[in-house]
Amino acid sequence: MIKPSATPYSLSSSVIKTIPVGAREQLLLRPEALLPVGLAPDGLPLLLHVDRSVDVRRPLAHTLRGLGTLPNAVEAALESLARSLDAYTVGLGVRALDERRYFETQSTVTDLLGETLLARLLGAVSPMVMPEDRRTAKATRAFENSALLSIADLAEVAGERPAAAPVTVGGAARLWLELDGDGILVAPASEPDAPSRLRGARPLVLESLLALRSARYAVAVDHLRSAVDGRLNDARAYRRALARQDAVALGWSVSRVDVGWLLYELARAVDRRWHARERVHADLKPGNVLLRDAEIEAFDALDVAAGATSIGLTVGWSAPEQLLARPVTPASDVYALALMTASLLGAALYGEERTIILPARGDGRRRIRMITDPEVWIDPTVVELPVAARVAWRAFLMRCLAADPNRRPPRGDAFARELKPLLEQHELPGRLTLTCGPGRLHKLVNADEQPAWVLLDRR
Repeated sequence: MIKPSATPYSLSSSVIKTIPVGAREQLLLRPEALLPVGLAPDGLPLLLHVDRSVDVRRPLAHTLRGLGTLPNAVEAALESLARSLDAYTVGLGVRALDERRYFETQSTVTDLLGETLLARLLGAVSPMVMPEDRRTAKATRAFENSALLSIADLAEVAGERPAAAPVTVGGAARLWLELDGDGILVAPASEPDAPSRLRGARPLVLESLLALRSARYAVAVDHLRSAVDGRLNDARAYRRALARQDAVALGWSVSRVDVGWLLYELARAVDRRWHARERVHADLKPGNVLLRDAEIEAFDALDVAAGATSIGLTVGWSAPEQLLARPVTPASDVYALALMTASLLGAALYGEERTIILPARGDGRRRIRMITDPEVWIDPTVVELPVAARVAWRAFLMRCLAADPNRRPPRGDAFARELKPLLEQHELPGRLTLTCGPGRLHKLVNADEQPAWVLLDRR
């Protein structure tokens, strides 16, 4: 029997009672709506609860407390105000673009859906980042590489073709729901007076754990004294466990070896999509990887031509040459793949630390610390591998994390070819837990109290 996650998801006893699950037309009729989005990673329904309602009674009652019953005229005025507010809020978030109508969520995609499954399994922060630096916001978010500004200036003075100017990297994306169809897009937030034309929009991809044979659940019962566990793709047993009256917490887990094979497939996928075309993803990290039913894919690439400089980077995940605004190659993505593998093994990277000071537009300078040519220690108390296996994994990671990109495997396909025999000959023991979600788990009255994950978008 497996144990629930160290930080198990508490099972909510709340029930969605008053809002029927319905079509998207609800968004044009009432301030609150409960809409189907798709399936959550565990196969349960995933719903979006849009709440644009404004409560005028509660703050007024608090202000007028002690006055007793409100006069009829005040009650009537409140009813009229409430109706006017409902009519106004129904229009919030509705956009008419390109002859189609959309609803734009107030919350960002990250706030609604949380971290990707791979980020929950391996951690969103690189093992290269020291614990005391993990609290900084830029430890997981890409930002512009302002060192390119000075390179562009020098090139312009010399009469050469300027280097690519840095641009703002990242930004808050929202869900855009088609009101005249069933599509859901991920697109940047629109300006109130100048709506986005959905440039850079992409279809929403919902992740799934069901294709992983090792994916399991553990429902803690009887105040955490015992647990009911099973395969996550056994839908009937899973729902039965969640329906238990004594269920108090839920955890998910996946075998470490399965995640190792996911990284193998990721390396091949990145090679096919970018490296085979002499392109570099340049922002490869667990937060930019999606697990689908039949495949694993990277997204939000900076998509840099091999031999060019990168306009952005993420601290901890970017290779040394990318930090210094030097040309990147597919080996730069190999560096990130190796860091994910180090996270899988719970490896500690150590060695001489190097401090790099980069210009930061608007902030002056930014200090970034990294370990040059890191040594690798795989703690046998964390991952129980024999000595020969730890030595083999260590040699592989040290080569892939070399500061000199010429010492690394040259591209994703070569990385995968070296990773495969390690996974076959030195199978990784143990399991990785991950937080459940996204959203909160509720019971739905109009579906015989069946469980569903509910995302809350409140204005």
